[in-house]
Amino acid sequence: MSFFNTLNYSSCNEDGLAELKALAISPSDSVCCITGSGDRPLHLLLGDPAHILAFDLNPAQNYLLELKLAAIRELDYSEYAQFLGLHPCERSRWESYVTLRPRLSAEASRWFDSRRGMIERGILYEGRWERYFRMSSSHMRFLRGGKIRQLFLFDDLQQQRRFVHEQWNTRGWRLLLRLSFNPLAFRFVLGDPGFYAYADPRRPAWKYIYDRMTCFLEHHLARSSFMMALVFQGRFFDPLHYPPYLREENFLFLKQRVGRITIRTTGLFEVLEDPTLTAYTKYSLSDVSSFLSADDYQRLLSVFATKKGVRFCLRDFLTSRLPPLQAGTSSLRFLTDLQEQLALEDTSFGYTFTIGVNEA
Repeated sequence: MSFFNTLNYSSCNEDGLAELKALAISPSDSVCCITGSGDRPLHLLLGDPAHILAFDLNPAQNYLLELKLAAIRELDYSEYAQFLGLHPCERSRWESYVTLRPRLSAEASRWFDSRRGMIERGILYEGRWERYFRMSSSHMRFLRGGKIRQLFLFDDLQQQRRFVHEQWNTRGWRLLLRLSFNPLAFRFVLGDPGFYAYADPRRPAWKYIYDRMTCFLEHHLARSSFMMALVFQGRFFDPLHYPPYLREENFLFLKQRVGRITIRTTGLFEVLEDPTLTAYTKYSLSDVSSFLSADDYQRLLSVFATKKGVRFCLRDFLTSRLPPLQAGTSSLRFLTDLQEQLALEDTSFGYTFTIGVNEA
């Protein structure tokens, strides 16, 4: 099944609070972002912008955002959390879906109508990414369940650091990462070209994840990361550290503003180079560099160089893109201090940042 017509991401794989810091959104901003699992536009909505355009080449990801928006509009928080699959459900999720269905486009309705199992199990964990981590986390818990339980119990960072270097980072752990995060799994299980198409061959995926995770655990408690929960438990389990769009304290704020989000199924450059879409001041483009050749990455920066006053955030995962100092991009200034700060703070721990502004 093609990567661009199946549900790849359904929960959250990026730290929305880091994105908000990167973009410094204000009520006068119009924001353009990639849809992904729908978490990004919902997290950006917490910055209270005037409008958000969420776009994705994959219609399934946009259908998921439609469903999440409908759930926020029509349900209370408890029903919303149960319907998505964050909490156990007291009623049939399909019955809830039927009440939400009139809020969906005809295309989204047809898509979900034929995927009742996804709805009944809870759509939050039905993406390829989430199913992969559910499988790999069960293997990890079988092989080192005691250490995983201990890692999530720490509430003292110094004690956690000692544990990580003395008991967690073992030869067996490195071998397990080699097996879990390898190019064959990325290509044939996840099917995600972002994991292999333009990955830096000088840094194997397992080693990059090992280094980034170690760095994170030296600065933050494991229990504070929704991504650590997903990787090792296969689910989110701590309400204090749910992704922000899933937290009860943010629900009413989102419910009052979901009408500000519009959705478009299209590609990156179709949006960026569309002469009718020039009003956007902030751009949140995830790890789009993982899907771009070097020439297309330069093209992306060149487009931003033509948009006066814009601010943008790009993430790097397995790629290593340094903004090139080439003709046509001299109007861009990169916020290197903020990039380094967010690389340390980001609770999804796997990303580095490129944050730029056009000061022309």
